[in-house]
Amino acid sequence: MNMSGHLKWIPWGALVGFGASFIFGDFLSLPVDLYYLVYFGIIFIFFSFYVRETKLNIKEWFSKRLVWGVLLGFMFGGLMVQKVLSMPETEKFTGAYLGWVLFWRGLVYGMIDGLLLSSFPWIVTWRAFDVGKKPLGEKIAFGFLAWLFILGVTTAYHLGYSDFRSGKILQPNIGNTIISLPTLLTGNPLGSPITHAIMHTTAVIHSPRTDLFLPPHRE
Repeated sequence: MNMSGHLKWIPWGALVGFGASFIFGDFLSLPVDLYYLVYFGIIFIFFSFYVRETKLNIKEWFSKRLVWGVLLGFMFGGLMVQKVLSMPETEKFTGAYLGWVLFWRGLVYGMIDGLLLSSFPWIVTWRAFDVGKKPLGEKIAFGFLAWLFILGVTTAYHLGYSDFRSGKILQPNIGNTIISLPTLLTGNPLGSPITHAIMHTTAVIHSPRTDLFLPPHRE
């Protein structure tokens, strides 16, 4: 597949992210956990279609520098824990429901977001320009390009939620820049989803009624 054949997936990813959040998270205002089920399904189908159409070898890509990817995922996850804990606490969940939301809104939602918003744009960039075979200096340059694509997909997805259609849109872009560093630095797509899941899990525990970390922000 040529460069343009790969790069066309970036706007498709942005459109799918925006469409899912706008239609099901904002316009239809589905119950939050039901919305997540729909969102997860949409992203799973989209990524599966991408894997099939572009013949992505998932095992090969996710096994490269795996130890470093996991290690930096947890290291930058620690930074995001500090960020979440610096925000005011909110009313908290307890009991069995807390266990459910830790899994559903913390682990699963965080991993899916990390895949769409960080890993996917990076994978597309690396494959479009065959960056793995280039010298270090060019890898750094293409890392910045991947970051720009990450910002584009992150912005599109969050603009689907009404409360992010303001200056507030800067916040998820700043946060996802940090979250994307494990993948950008190690070349492993798993690092950033780990960091994203740690952030979401911390938010579920500390401030589940947050107006920043767990959109859509409504009851």
